[in-house]
Amino acid sequence: MISLPCKATNSINDLTVLNTIRRRGPISRIDIARLTNLTPPTVINIANKLLDAGLILEYMIGESSGGRRPLLLKTNPGFAEVIVVLIRSKNIEVYRTDADGEVIKKRTHSIEKLTADDIINWMTASLKACVEEAEAPVAAISIVVRGPVNSVAGISVYAPSIGWRNVPLKSIVEEKFRIPVFVENDVKAMTRGEYYYHFIKETDNVVLVKVGHGIGAGIIIAGELYRGLTNGAGEIGHTIIDVTGPVCSCGNYGCLEALASEAALISSVVRAIKEGQKSMISEMVQGELENVTADDIYQAAAEQDDLAIFMLRQVARYLGIGIANIFNTFNPEIVVIGGGLAQAQEFIEETIRSTVEERAMGNSYRAAEIRFTTSKEGTIKGAVDMALTEVL
Repeated sequence: MISLPCKATNSINDLTVLNTIRRRGPISRIDIARLTNLTPPTVINIANKLLDAGLILEYMIGESSGGRRPLLLKTNPGFAEVIVVLIRSKNIEVYRTDADGEVIKKRTHSIEKLTADDIINWMTASLKACVEEAEAPVAAISIVVRGPVNSVAGISVYAPSIGWRNVPLKSIVEEKFRIPVFVENDVKAMTRGEYYYHFIKETDNVVLVKVGHGIGAGIIIAGELYRGLTNGAGEIGHTIIDVTGPVCSCGNYGCLEALASEAALISSVVRAIKEGQKSMISEMVQGELENVTADDIYQAAAEQDDLAIFMLRQVARYLGIGIANIFNTFNPEIVVIGGGLAQAQEFIEETIRSTVEERAMGNSYRAAEIRFTTSKEGTIKGAVDMALTEVL
């Protein structure tokens, strides 16, 4: 565990300042005082301690707001490394990152047709290599998985794309490496990264909807990630929007995920082609329709394929209904749409907005925004932030 050079009575303030610098830097001492409600002398004293400990750097001269130009502070990226593991639907990725969440090295491996033991064996071999290569103390290992997790116990409760249940990832990895391990759901990690490090960090109430193979949401209320009683908050993909709709992977009928995910999009396109509708997508996969991917559909839409565009707009309408429900339930300032489907923004945005305007209560949506993000680094940034927040 990383320790700060400070007295216990001051540790909360020290960590508040350090986390503010990590998430908001480069930042001036006066802005830190404003954001944390600490006095400027307190911030100056804490910053000096953090500088002496090598945890932060005096980075650059900022812009003047009327007086002397401020000296901006940022995290010293070399004070620690964090290893991030992303277990996706079809592959596993292992990253060495610095304390800023910048990637130093990446390893990736296909997990299609692999057993849970095979996946864990490859992961631990890669972790061993990362630990041996590290040029700074490895502060923690963050493991990000799809589906529900017990983040306190570090258990992957159910990873639908892999099929495993109740896998105690934290205990498995900590036993081998004696390094703190944290396990998080992919959408919550992405939401954390987007909230603290990208364009929504000035907002108090945000819902991020990730639309990929499945659909999930991360919910920020009053600046904090909302987890719910059993860490299950955000399963927006399994809210039912059409009781006569198709069966979902969860066993219910008409879930948002069964109608508006990338998996649903692919299924709709393939079914339409088999029923005789024309599309360049069939030629793109040489008639092997089982090989159609969401990226094929996005590419076809970009080339003005009528079927691809029609199906994207159909998915967008269902997604708009789901987002209208989010506005009516949480009344957030912003709903952010991320994940693979965000690549098709030009084909889905108008339909989503018009559907939300039609179905959301006026006072729930009138002053709010819908934004899109195609950022690839939000999940990694969020995983690093989670780890450092805990170990510090």
